Amino acid sequence: MKPIFQIGILSVIALGTYKLLGMKKISEKVVTSLSNPRVHAIDMRGLVVRTEINVANPTRTTMNITKPVITLTTNGKYIASSRPENKVFKILPLAETKIDTIEVAVPWNILVGYISGLLTKIPQIIAAFKTKDMTAVGEALSIPLEMQYSLYANGLSYESEPEKML
Repeated sequence: MKPIFQIGILSVIALGTYKLLGMKKISEKVVTSLSNPRVHAIDMRGLVVRTEINVANPTRTTMNITKPVITLTTNGKYIASSRPENKVFKILPLAETKIDTIEVAVPWNILVGYISGLLTKIPQIIAAFKTKDMTAVGEALSIPLEMQYSLYANGLSYESEPEKML
């Protein structure tokens, strides 16, 4: 009885290892990218940034990913992040999927420390805001914003490299 029990344990360990390596292989092949990161608005909450994320699955296996958490940094220092959500997306084989719009608000109390000479730039910011040119608003604020995201693909953690926004 003892040898059968040992064979059973080894079989379960081997199967678990095989499945884990398979999930790791699939999650390493996932191709993700930010799609249209932008300054969406400036309101009472502060500077509101939005983006979508494209996820391509180049494998022949369906992949499950969690909704990404977006993190904003400036010169490597944390500013704000989106709220984590327990939402799972199914990425079909050999297909690309766009994840919901994700919004991050950077509060004014954080922005004040990074905006140098804000009073002299207010006319520029107002003019750019009136023409709805959010890129010009971001340039007038002159905050070097970087955006990165983290998610779980098939149960394994993935974190992107920071991408410069402004």
